[in-house]
Amino acid sequence: MAREKRKWHPLFLKYMEEIIKDHHYEGLPIEKKRDGTYGWIVFSDSEIGRKRVEWCARKADELGIEKKPGFYAEVMREIHPTKWKVCQTCGEIMSIYYHYPNMNFLNAINREFHSDFTDCDYIYDIWDELVESGVDEEEVARFFIRKGKLDLDAKTASKSDIIETLEKLCRKGNKKLLGPGAMSNFPDRFDGFHTYNRCCRANQDTGRSKENLKSYSKDRRAYEYWSDGNIHAANKFMCSDYFDGTSADHIGPISLGFVHDPRYLQPMPSGDNSSKRDRLSVEDIEKIIEVEKRTGVYPMSWYSKLIWEYIRKNYRQHPELVATKYRDALKQNMSNFMFVLFTILDRCGEKGKAFLKKAFLEPKYDCFNYSYCFNERGEIVSKTPRRFTGRMNDEEKRYHRIAIDAVHDYQEKDNRNNNYYLVPSEQHLLLKICDKISAGTTPTRECKYSVERLMEFIQRRVIEGMGENY
Repeated sequence: MAREKRKWHPLFLKYMEEIIKDHHYEGLPIEKKRDGTYGWIVFSDSEIGRKRVEWCARKADELGIEKKPGFYAEVMREIHPTKWKVCQTCGEIMSIYYHYPNMNFLNAINREFHSDFTDCDYIYDIWDELVESGVDEEEVARFFIRKGKLDLDAKTASKSDIIETLEKLCRKGNKKLLGPGAMSNFPDRFDGFHTYNRCCRANQDTGRSKENLKSYSKDRRAYEYWSDGNIHAANKFMCSDYFDGTSADHIGPISLGFVHDPRYLQPMPSGDNSSKRDRLSVEDIEKIIEVEKRTGVYPMSWYSKLIWEYIRKNYRQHPELVATKYRDALKQNMSNFMFVLFTILDRCGEKGKAFLKKAFLEPKYDCFNYSYCFNERGEIVSKTPRRFTGRMNDEEKRYHRIAIDAVHDYQEKDNRNNNYYLVPSEQHLLLKICDKISAGTTPTRECKYSVERLMEFIQRRVIEGMGENY
């Protein structure tokens, strides 16, 4: 009996498509087949494999990378646009750097701190969770420095200093404490890394196991879509026992503008969650309305509020439009919003970045200052102040970095299927806002109000478009 062909995860297929089209890989040979798919995998001694090797050698010269053993991996790691890779088998995302504990180091961590981490836990998350559980941060630093025999001082070295020093030593082969999320495999794989990640290396398990679920508890998409809600609490609830054996589903997809908040999360089988993606149903809407009524937590991010209010008012009269016109309106509005952010960044440079951070990101930082306890519905039953450490600042920096980077990524990738659309009056207002930000003479509060007004105008126009065919 012929072996059944292994199915590739939809998120990996999307990852492949984005990598192939990314400018960093321009000229890297890949065959397009008759059925429209691409030959991601080749034999190293094939014609395409040899051409890939030649391409990589030229790229090494461009980057000033010495062509010695291991330079293929160094080149492909250097040009990778995100430094995070999707697993072919389960769809999880892992770092291409040496950011995961190998077995001996893992056992030492768990013995020392009476923890139960796994070799798929991101090393930064391990550090953070140890500190959050009550371990003194300097004690964690001393342990890492001692195990790595690092020439650093636990009193003065930051978490990033210690981990990145250790990562580099392990990547260069001088230490064996950490391993990569994806092993190098060039030229066989187009991006230079094995199709499956560390999470599925042992048995190619297609499910999200309890052991590796914790590694992916921080939902980067909430940062990428500038979501409202208690994003830190949501991240923590996602890795609670409530979701053992399942994945955490947003009742309202955050890619449509809904909030990232623990009260709007529900357990769902991983396969169903992947299939749902950004779909919206009448059942979802009614669940969202019930949660808001019960908790008082608003379900939609500020930039899509008017469209949501319109949908809530009209979905019962037009249930057939929920999965089509209503969903498309929210998706279109997201594209418009991301274009507004992109224009501010593109035209205003560092002043634009500073404005967006102060106006729309910093107000959400407060949620990172607390630890939370939940009931099974994701409701916060208690919260306590977290002891201030440098890692909270790291979390804020990570949030800021991912949010800003995602604006550029959205314009380059996601918008190809759902283009932004601003009418001339909206474009004119957007350019006036950019002029004020660039001049630096208008208070942040006033510029923020102008952006909010612009999004109101855009939403009202989108709403008018939905009503034309009634």
